[in-house]
Amino acid sequence: MLLHPPVMSHTGTGCEVSIVMPFADDEELIGAAARTIAAAIRSMGLSFEVLAIDEDSGDNSHAVLALVRAEVPELRVIHAPARGKGVDTGAARASGRTLVVLTPTAAMTVDGIVAAVTRVRSGQSEAEVVLGRYTIVERLRAAVALRGVKAVGDAMHRRLVRRLQLARLNVSVAGGGAGAPRRGFGAFARSGFRRW
Repeated sequence: MLLHPPVMSHTGTGCEVSIVMPFADDEELIGAAARTIAAAIRSMGLSFEVLAIDEDSGDNSHAVLALVRAEVPELRVIHAPARGKGVDTGAARASGRTLVVLTPTAAMTVDGIVAAVTRVRSGQSEAEVVLGRYTIVERLRAAVALRGVKAVGDAMHRRLVRRLQLARLNVSVAGGGAGAPRRGFGAFARSGFRRW
């Protein structure tokens, strides 16, 4: 169920950045998270939308988001069919050219997100993932990889890395031991073939 209509850019064709933020019982964080990520993207001068994807929340997260909507008019609340389906639901509803996928906890610290969005939007990078924090991609190029994703947290980002690599995107990965050599599908990433 869509609770709020999309916010259109000045051209009427959508927005430049879509932020997909799945949440469950996050009433303590969700308001501040929506404000923080919105302020970061707004500082870039880009049109955007914040899609807060409800994955079966049973607390007061909706009430908090209703209050935040006055400060963040770009905020929409969308219901996912079940827990773990927030990314899939959000990506399907997103209208921005660039997609940022993160949790409310990750949205509280926007370090690196603005720079990563800039790199993806300028073509310097095809996809950027900081495990356990965020995934940033060009939405249309990553559409196949995003379809049907089911997971939360670190597992979600790891699954997205594998899917993005299979979709032949060059993925920059950091965090969670990303300095270790990539094995499996990661070894065949478009950036090069590694011999062990």
